[in-house]
Amino acid sequence: MKKFTFSIIVFLLVSINLSLAQSALPMEDAKMVNEIAPNDFKNHEGTLLVMPAFKAIGTKKWLTKQFDKNYGKPFFVADVSDVASGYGDDKYPIETYKYMVFIQSSKSFSGNTEYSFQLVDRSTNTVYYHHSSGNTVKRYLKKIMK
Repeated sequence: MKKFTFSIIVFLLVSINLSLAQSALPMEDAKMVNEIAPNDFKNHEGTLLVMPAFKAIGTKKWLTKQFDKNYGKPFFVADVSDVASGYGDDKYPIETYKYMVFIQSSKSFSGNTEYSFQLVDRSTNTVYYHHSSGNTVKRYLKKIMK
């Protein structure tokens, strides 16, 4: 009976883990830069594309509220289903969405949600990622707008 219970618990944990898996940003041929953003990003006039790599109830609404409050420039929050397939020229043209913020989330051992951010210059295929980007949307946006 103990083996059966243990097997069921392992099965449930694996199932939950697979269902919560996030899409990853394809990094083929991308140039990685250990900076939070390019120097001229704060002067960028175009629309920022926001790509969450996770799905939770209210994600789009929550991100929209965070960017409205802390960014102050035009942006568009894409749907999580667009991450793997839709940020090409056909759905999100580079002329309109030169920069994209890719957001991933994970749970810490304490149960808190932690976020990681990558700013992608889609015109040059450059990914800006820095370990001290902050783990909240507000803190990250303050840093990229400096």
